[in-house]
Amino acid sequence: MMWKTKTHQFSATVCQRTGRSCPALAQMARAVVQAMEAAVPATTAEFEFDGSSELTYCAQGCNARFRAQKDQIRVYCGSEADTSIEALDNYADMLFGLDFAARPAGGLPTPPCAMLEVMALSPNPVQHTDRLVAL
Repeated sequence: MMWKTKTHQFSATVCQRTGRSCPALAQMARAVVQAMEAAVPATTAEFEFDGSSELTYCAQGCNARFRAQKDQIRVYCGSEADTSIEALDNYADMLFGLDFAARPAGGLPTPPCAMLEVMALSPNPVQHTDRLVAL
């Protein structure tokens, strides 16, 4: 599932447990976007944070891990606690990324049950009215 706001594009997989999109995952992603936007005045462009949270809305009692950077946020549901965030990012690169790259089959023994990626949209350039031609 994909959707956009004025500032971000959201791409999510369906939950492998329910077979549907996860509203709790979308809600958490929106909260992380708001946290990143609130941190902008007090941080540098290299600021990032990661963490985990229990998705209480989820009937399965799913835990979600996330990594938030200026231009990209990823949330992983149902991943094993001992799985490195780098392994999860490599798996997400395979699904969400535009570049082709070979990955080892055993690189992620238990994939997340659902994932979501948020990409910041680049601002549209301002049109200067003095450069517009009237017909």
